Amino acid sequence: MTEGPTLQGSAHPLASALIGAVPSGARVLLLGVGSGRHIPPLLEAGFHVDAVEDDRARAEAAVARFADDPRVRIARPPDDGTLPFDAVYDGALATHALLHGTPDRIAASLAAVAARLRPNAPFHLTLGSRNDPRFANGIALDEATRVTTEGAEAGIPHAYFDEAGARLLLADWAILALEERSAAATAGRWAHAPSELATMVHWFARVARP
Repeated sequence: MTEGPTLQGSAHPLASALIGAVPSGARVLLLGVGSGRHIPPLLEAGFHVDAVEDDRARAEAAVARFADDPRVRIARPPDDGTLPFDAVYDGALATHALLHGTPDRIAASLAAVAARLRPNAPFHLTLGSRNDPRFANGIALDEATRVTTEGAEAGIPHAYFDEAGARLLLADWAILALEERSAAATAGRWAHAPSELATMVHWFARVARP
């Protein structure tokens, strides 16, 4: 497991890597708005951004924040799990959205993204690691899923994978890189206390649609 790098500004390293992998003018899909930290650097790189956010309050805040920029569209997903925009994407990013839920739900999200990406388009994402202490300490829903009992995400199911499980989940993708890293410097400070961030571990994955 490698240590997470110190962030330059507020962009996640996978966001910075996606900016380097997709040409200016591209349309990219962002799963999970969070604090909104990734939209400005994506716009600065010349992208059009379609963002999907489950949480109503965060979605509404992001809509208000970027209301004057026609390059940004933000919406909550439909109940059937499909994507809310009629578009084909040149790249996609998910730095926290695919940490939540069960493996089946995450697999469905991956399939929905794959259906909208151009061939060979990159998708950069994080997954939960079983070396994260929350896997051992949470309430078990199934072999891979734990419910956090403390902090801002108390009650929210999270899925955790070992390397074999992560590779199986991503079996339909071309895996360009899969690294287990400390998330102390990269996870959202809006959602986690410093003590929780210090021990958090994620898989950093860079994949491409075949």
